[in-house]
Amino acid sequence: MAKLPLPDDQPTAVNALRNMQAKIAGKIAMHTREIDRLRAELIHLDATLRLFDPETDPNDILAVRYYPKRTEWFARGEVTRRLYEAFRTQGIIWPHEVARRAMAENGISETDKKVGQDIISIFSHVAAYLTRRGKLVKIGKGKDARWKVASDEPELL
Repeated sequence: MAKLPLPDDQPTAVNALRNMQAKIAGKIAMHTREIDRLRAELIHLDATLRLFDPETDPNDILAVRYYPKRTEWFARGEVTRRLYEAFRTQGIIWPHEVARRAMAENGISETDKKVGQDIISIFSHVAAYLTRRGKLVKIGKGKDARWKVASDEPELL
């Protein structure tokens, strides 16, 4: 495929827009192939279901709603960095408080309960991951558990 000539006026902007258009078109093609594969898989499942229960209409089965992980709220490593900053200022933290503060700083509305729960869950999971790696110590159990930096990890503070 031949390269399109760039205009004399704003060649950098035009080139950037062309690159963005190409990336989006590539993503659409990739997801279209995935959709086609999933549709074929669904056809086979429907046929198998009819073998076991001929009276079942697969169209009557409601689809399960799928919510992908919301990682667009925070940059890579930002949640860990925010947790460590909270340890430096407070010593013992509750991930819910750190998550709510991060939401306020990023301008994320707290009115959407699903988003709030997702973000709190992200912070809690990162704290649990750091606990498994030996960086943190968990104090208490359940959703009210608090964390502190492990005694053999003073350089984290």
